[in-house]
Amino acid sequence: MSLQPLEGLYKKALEKIKGERGTVVITIGNIPKISKSNDIIGNCVQEWIPQWLEDEGLTLESNKKSQAFPDFTAVIDGKRYDMEVKCWNYNQSPAFDIANFNGFYREIFSNPAKLNAKYLIFGYSPTKHGFEIKDIFLKNLWDITSVSRKYPVGLQVKQGQPYAIRPFPFHKLPGEAFGSAEKFIAAIRDTRTLFPLEGAIPPDEWYRVVSAKLAIFPRIN
Repeated sequence: MSLQPLEGLYKKALEKIKGERGTVVITIGNIPKISKSNDIIGNCVQEWIPQWLEDEGLTLESNKKSQAFPDFTAVIDGKRYDMEVKCWNYNQSPAFDIANFNGFYREIFSNPAKLNAKYLIFGYSPTKHGFEIKDIFLKNLWDITSVSRKYPVGLQVKQGQPYAIRPFPFHKLPGEAFGSAEKFIAAIRDTRTLFPLEGAIPPDEWYRVVSAKLAIFPRIN
């Protein structure tokens, strides 16, 4: 599977958007206010990116399933590519949700090829009157994840159960990433072992099936 179309859009994003500045303004009663809230800026940039991609000729189909992975399927020249669009404050460690853990666990068991989903990630930095796009990345899952201090993979835990897979500072420490799909799925297996869930596919069976299927799918480096 060639990802040249996505690589081309990524390069175009670097040329056209990296270093650009923007503002998020709310107006009530003809009184405008520039928002400096990180949450608001991040959410607005993340909503803006898919629109820019579509303006550049990319057809994006949103995933209609709640908490399903990935968020989008890109259609270019009749070919389909799974992808996610993320954004974070570049001055801080990335803390966006990569995927809902349980939904991801189920989806990858059914279709391991979705591990090939590409992540288009924008890092912004707040400025006095808005924000600046500091850098843009096109990454694989295993390039933005790593072992955390507590868990086999970066994780948000709620009520004693894994909720969301989280990234690590991949932009600063790329050498600490898993670096391969094999290491990443092993970490997912170990996480499920650490957090057993009634009715879930047993971790060892999950790993065996996903590993076997992964070996026959086209790979993305």
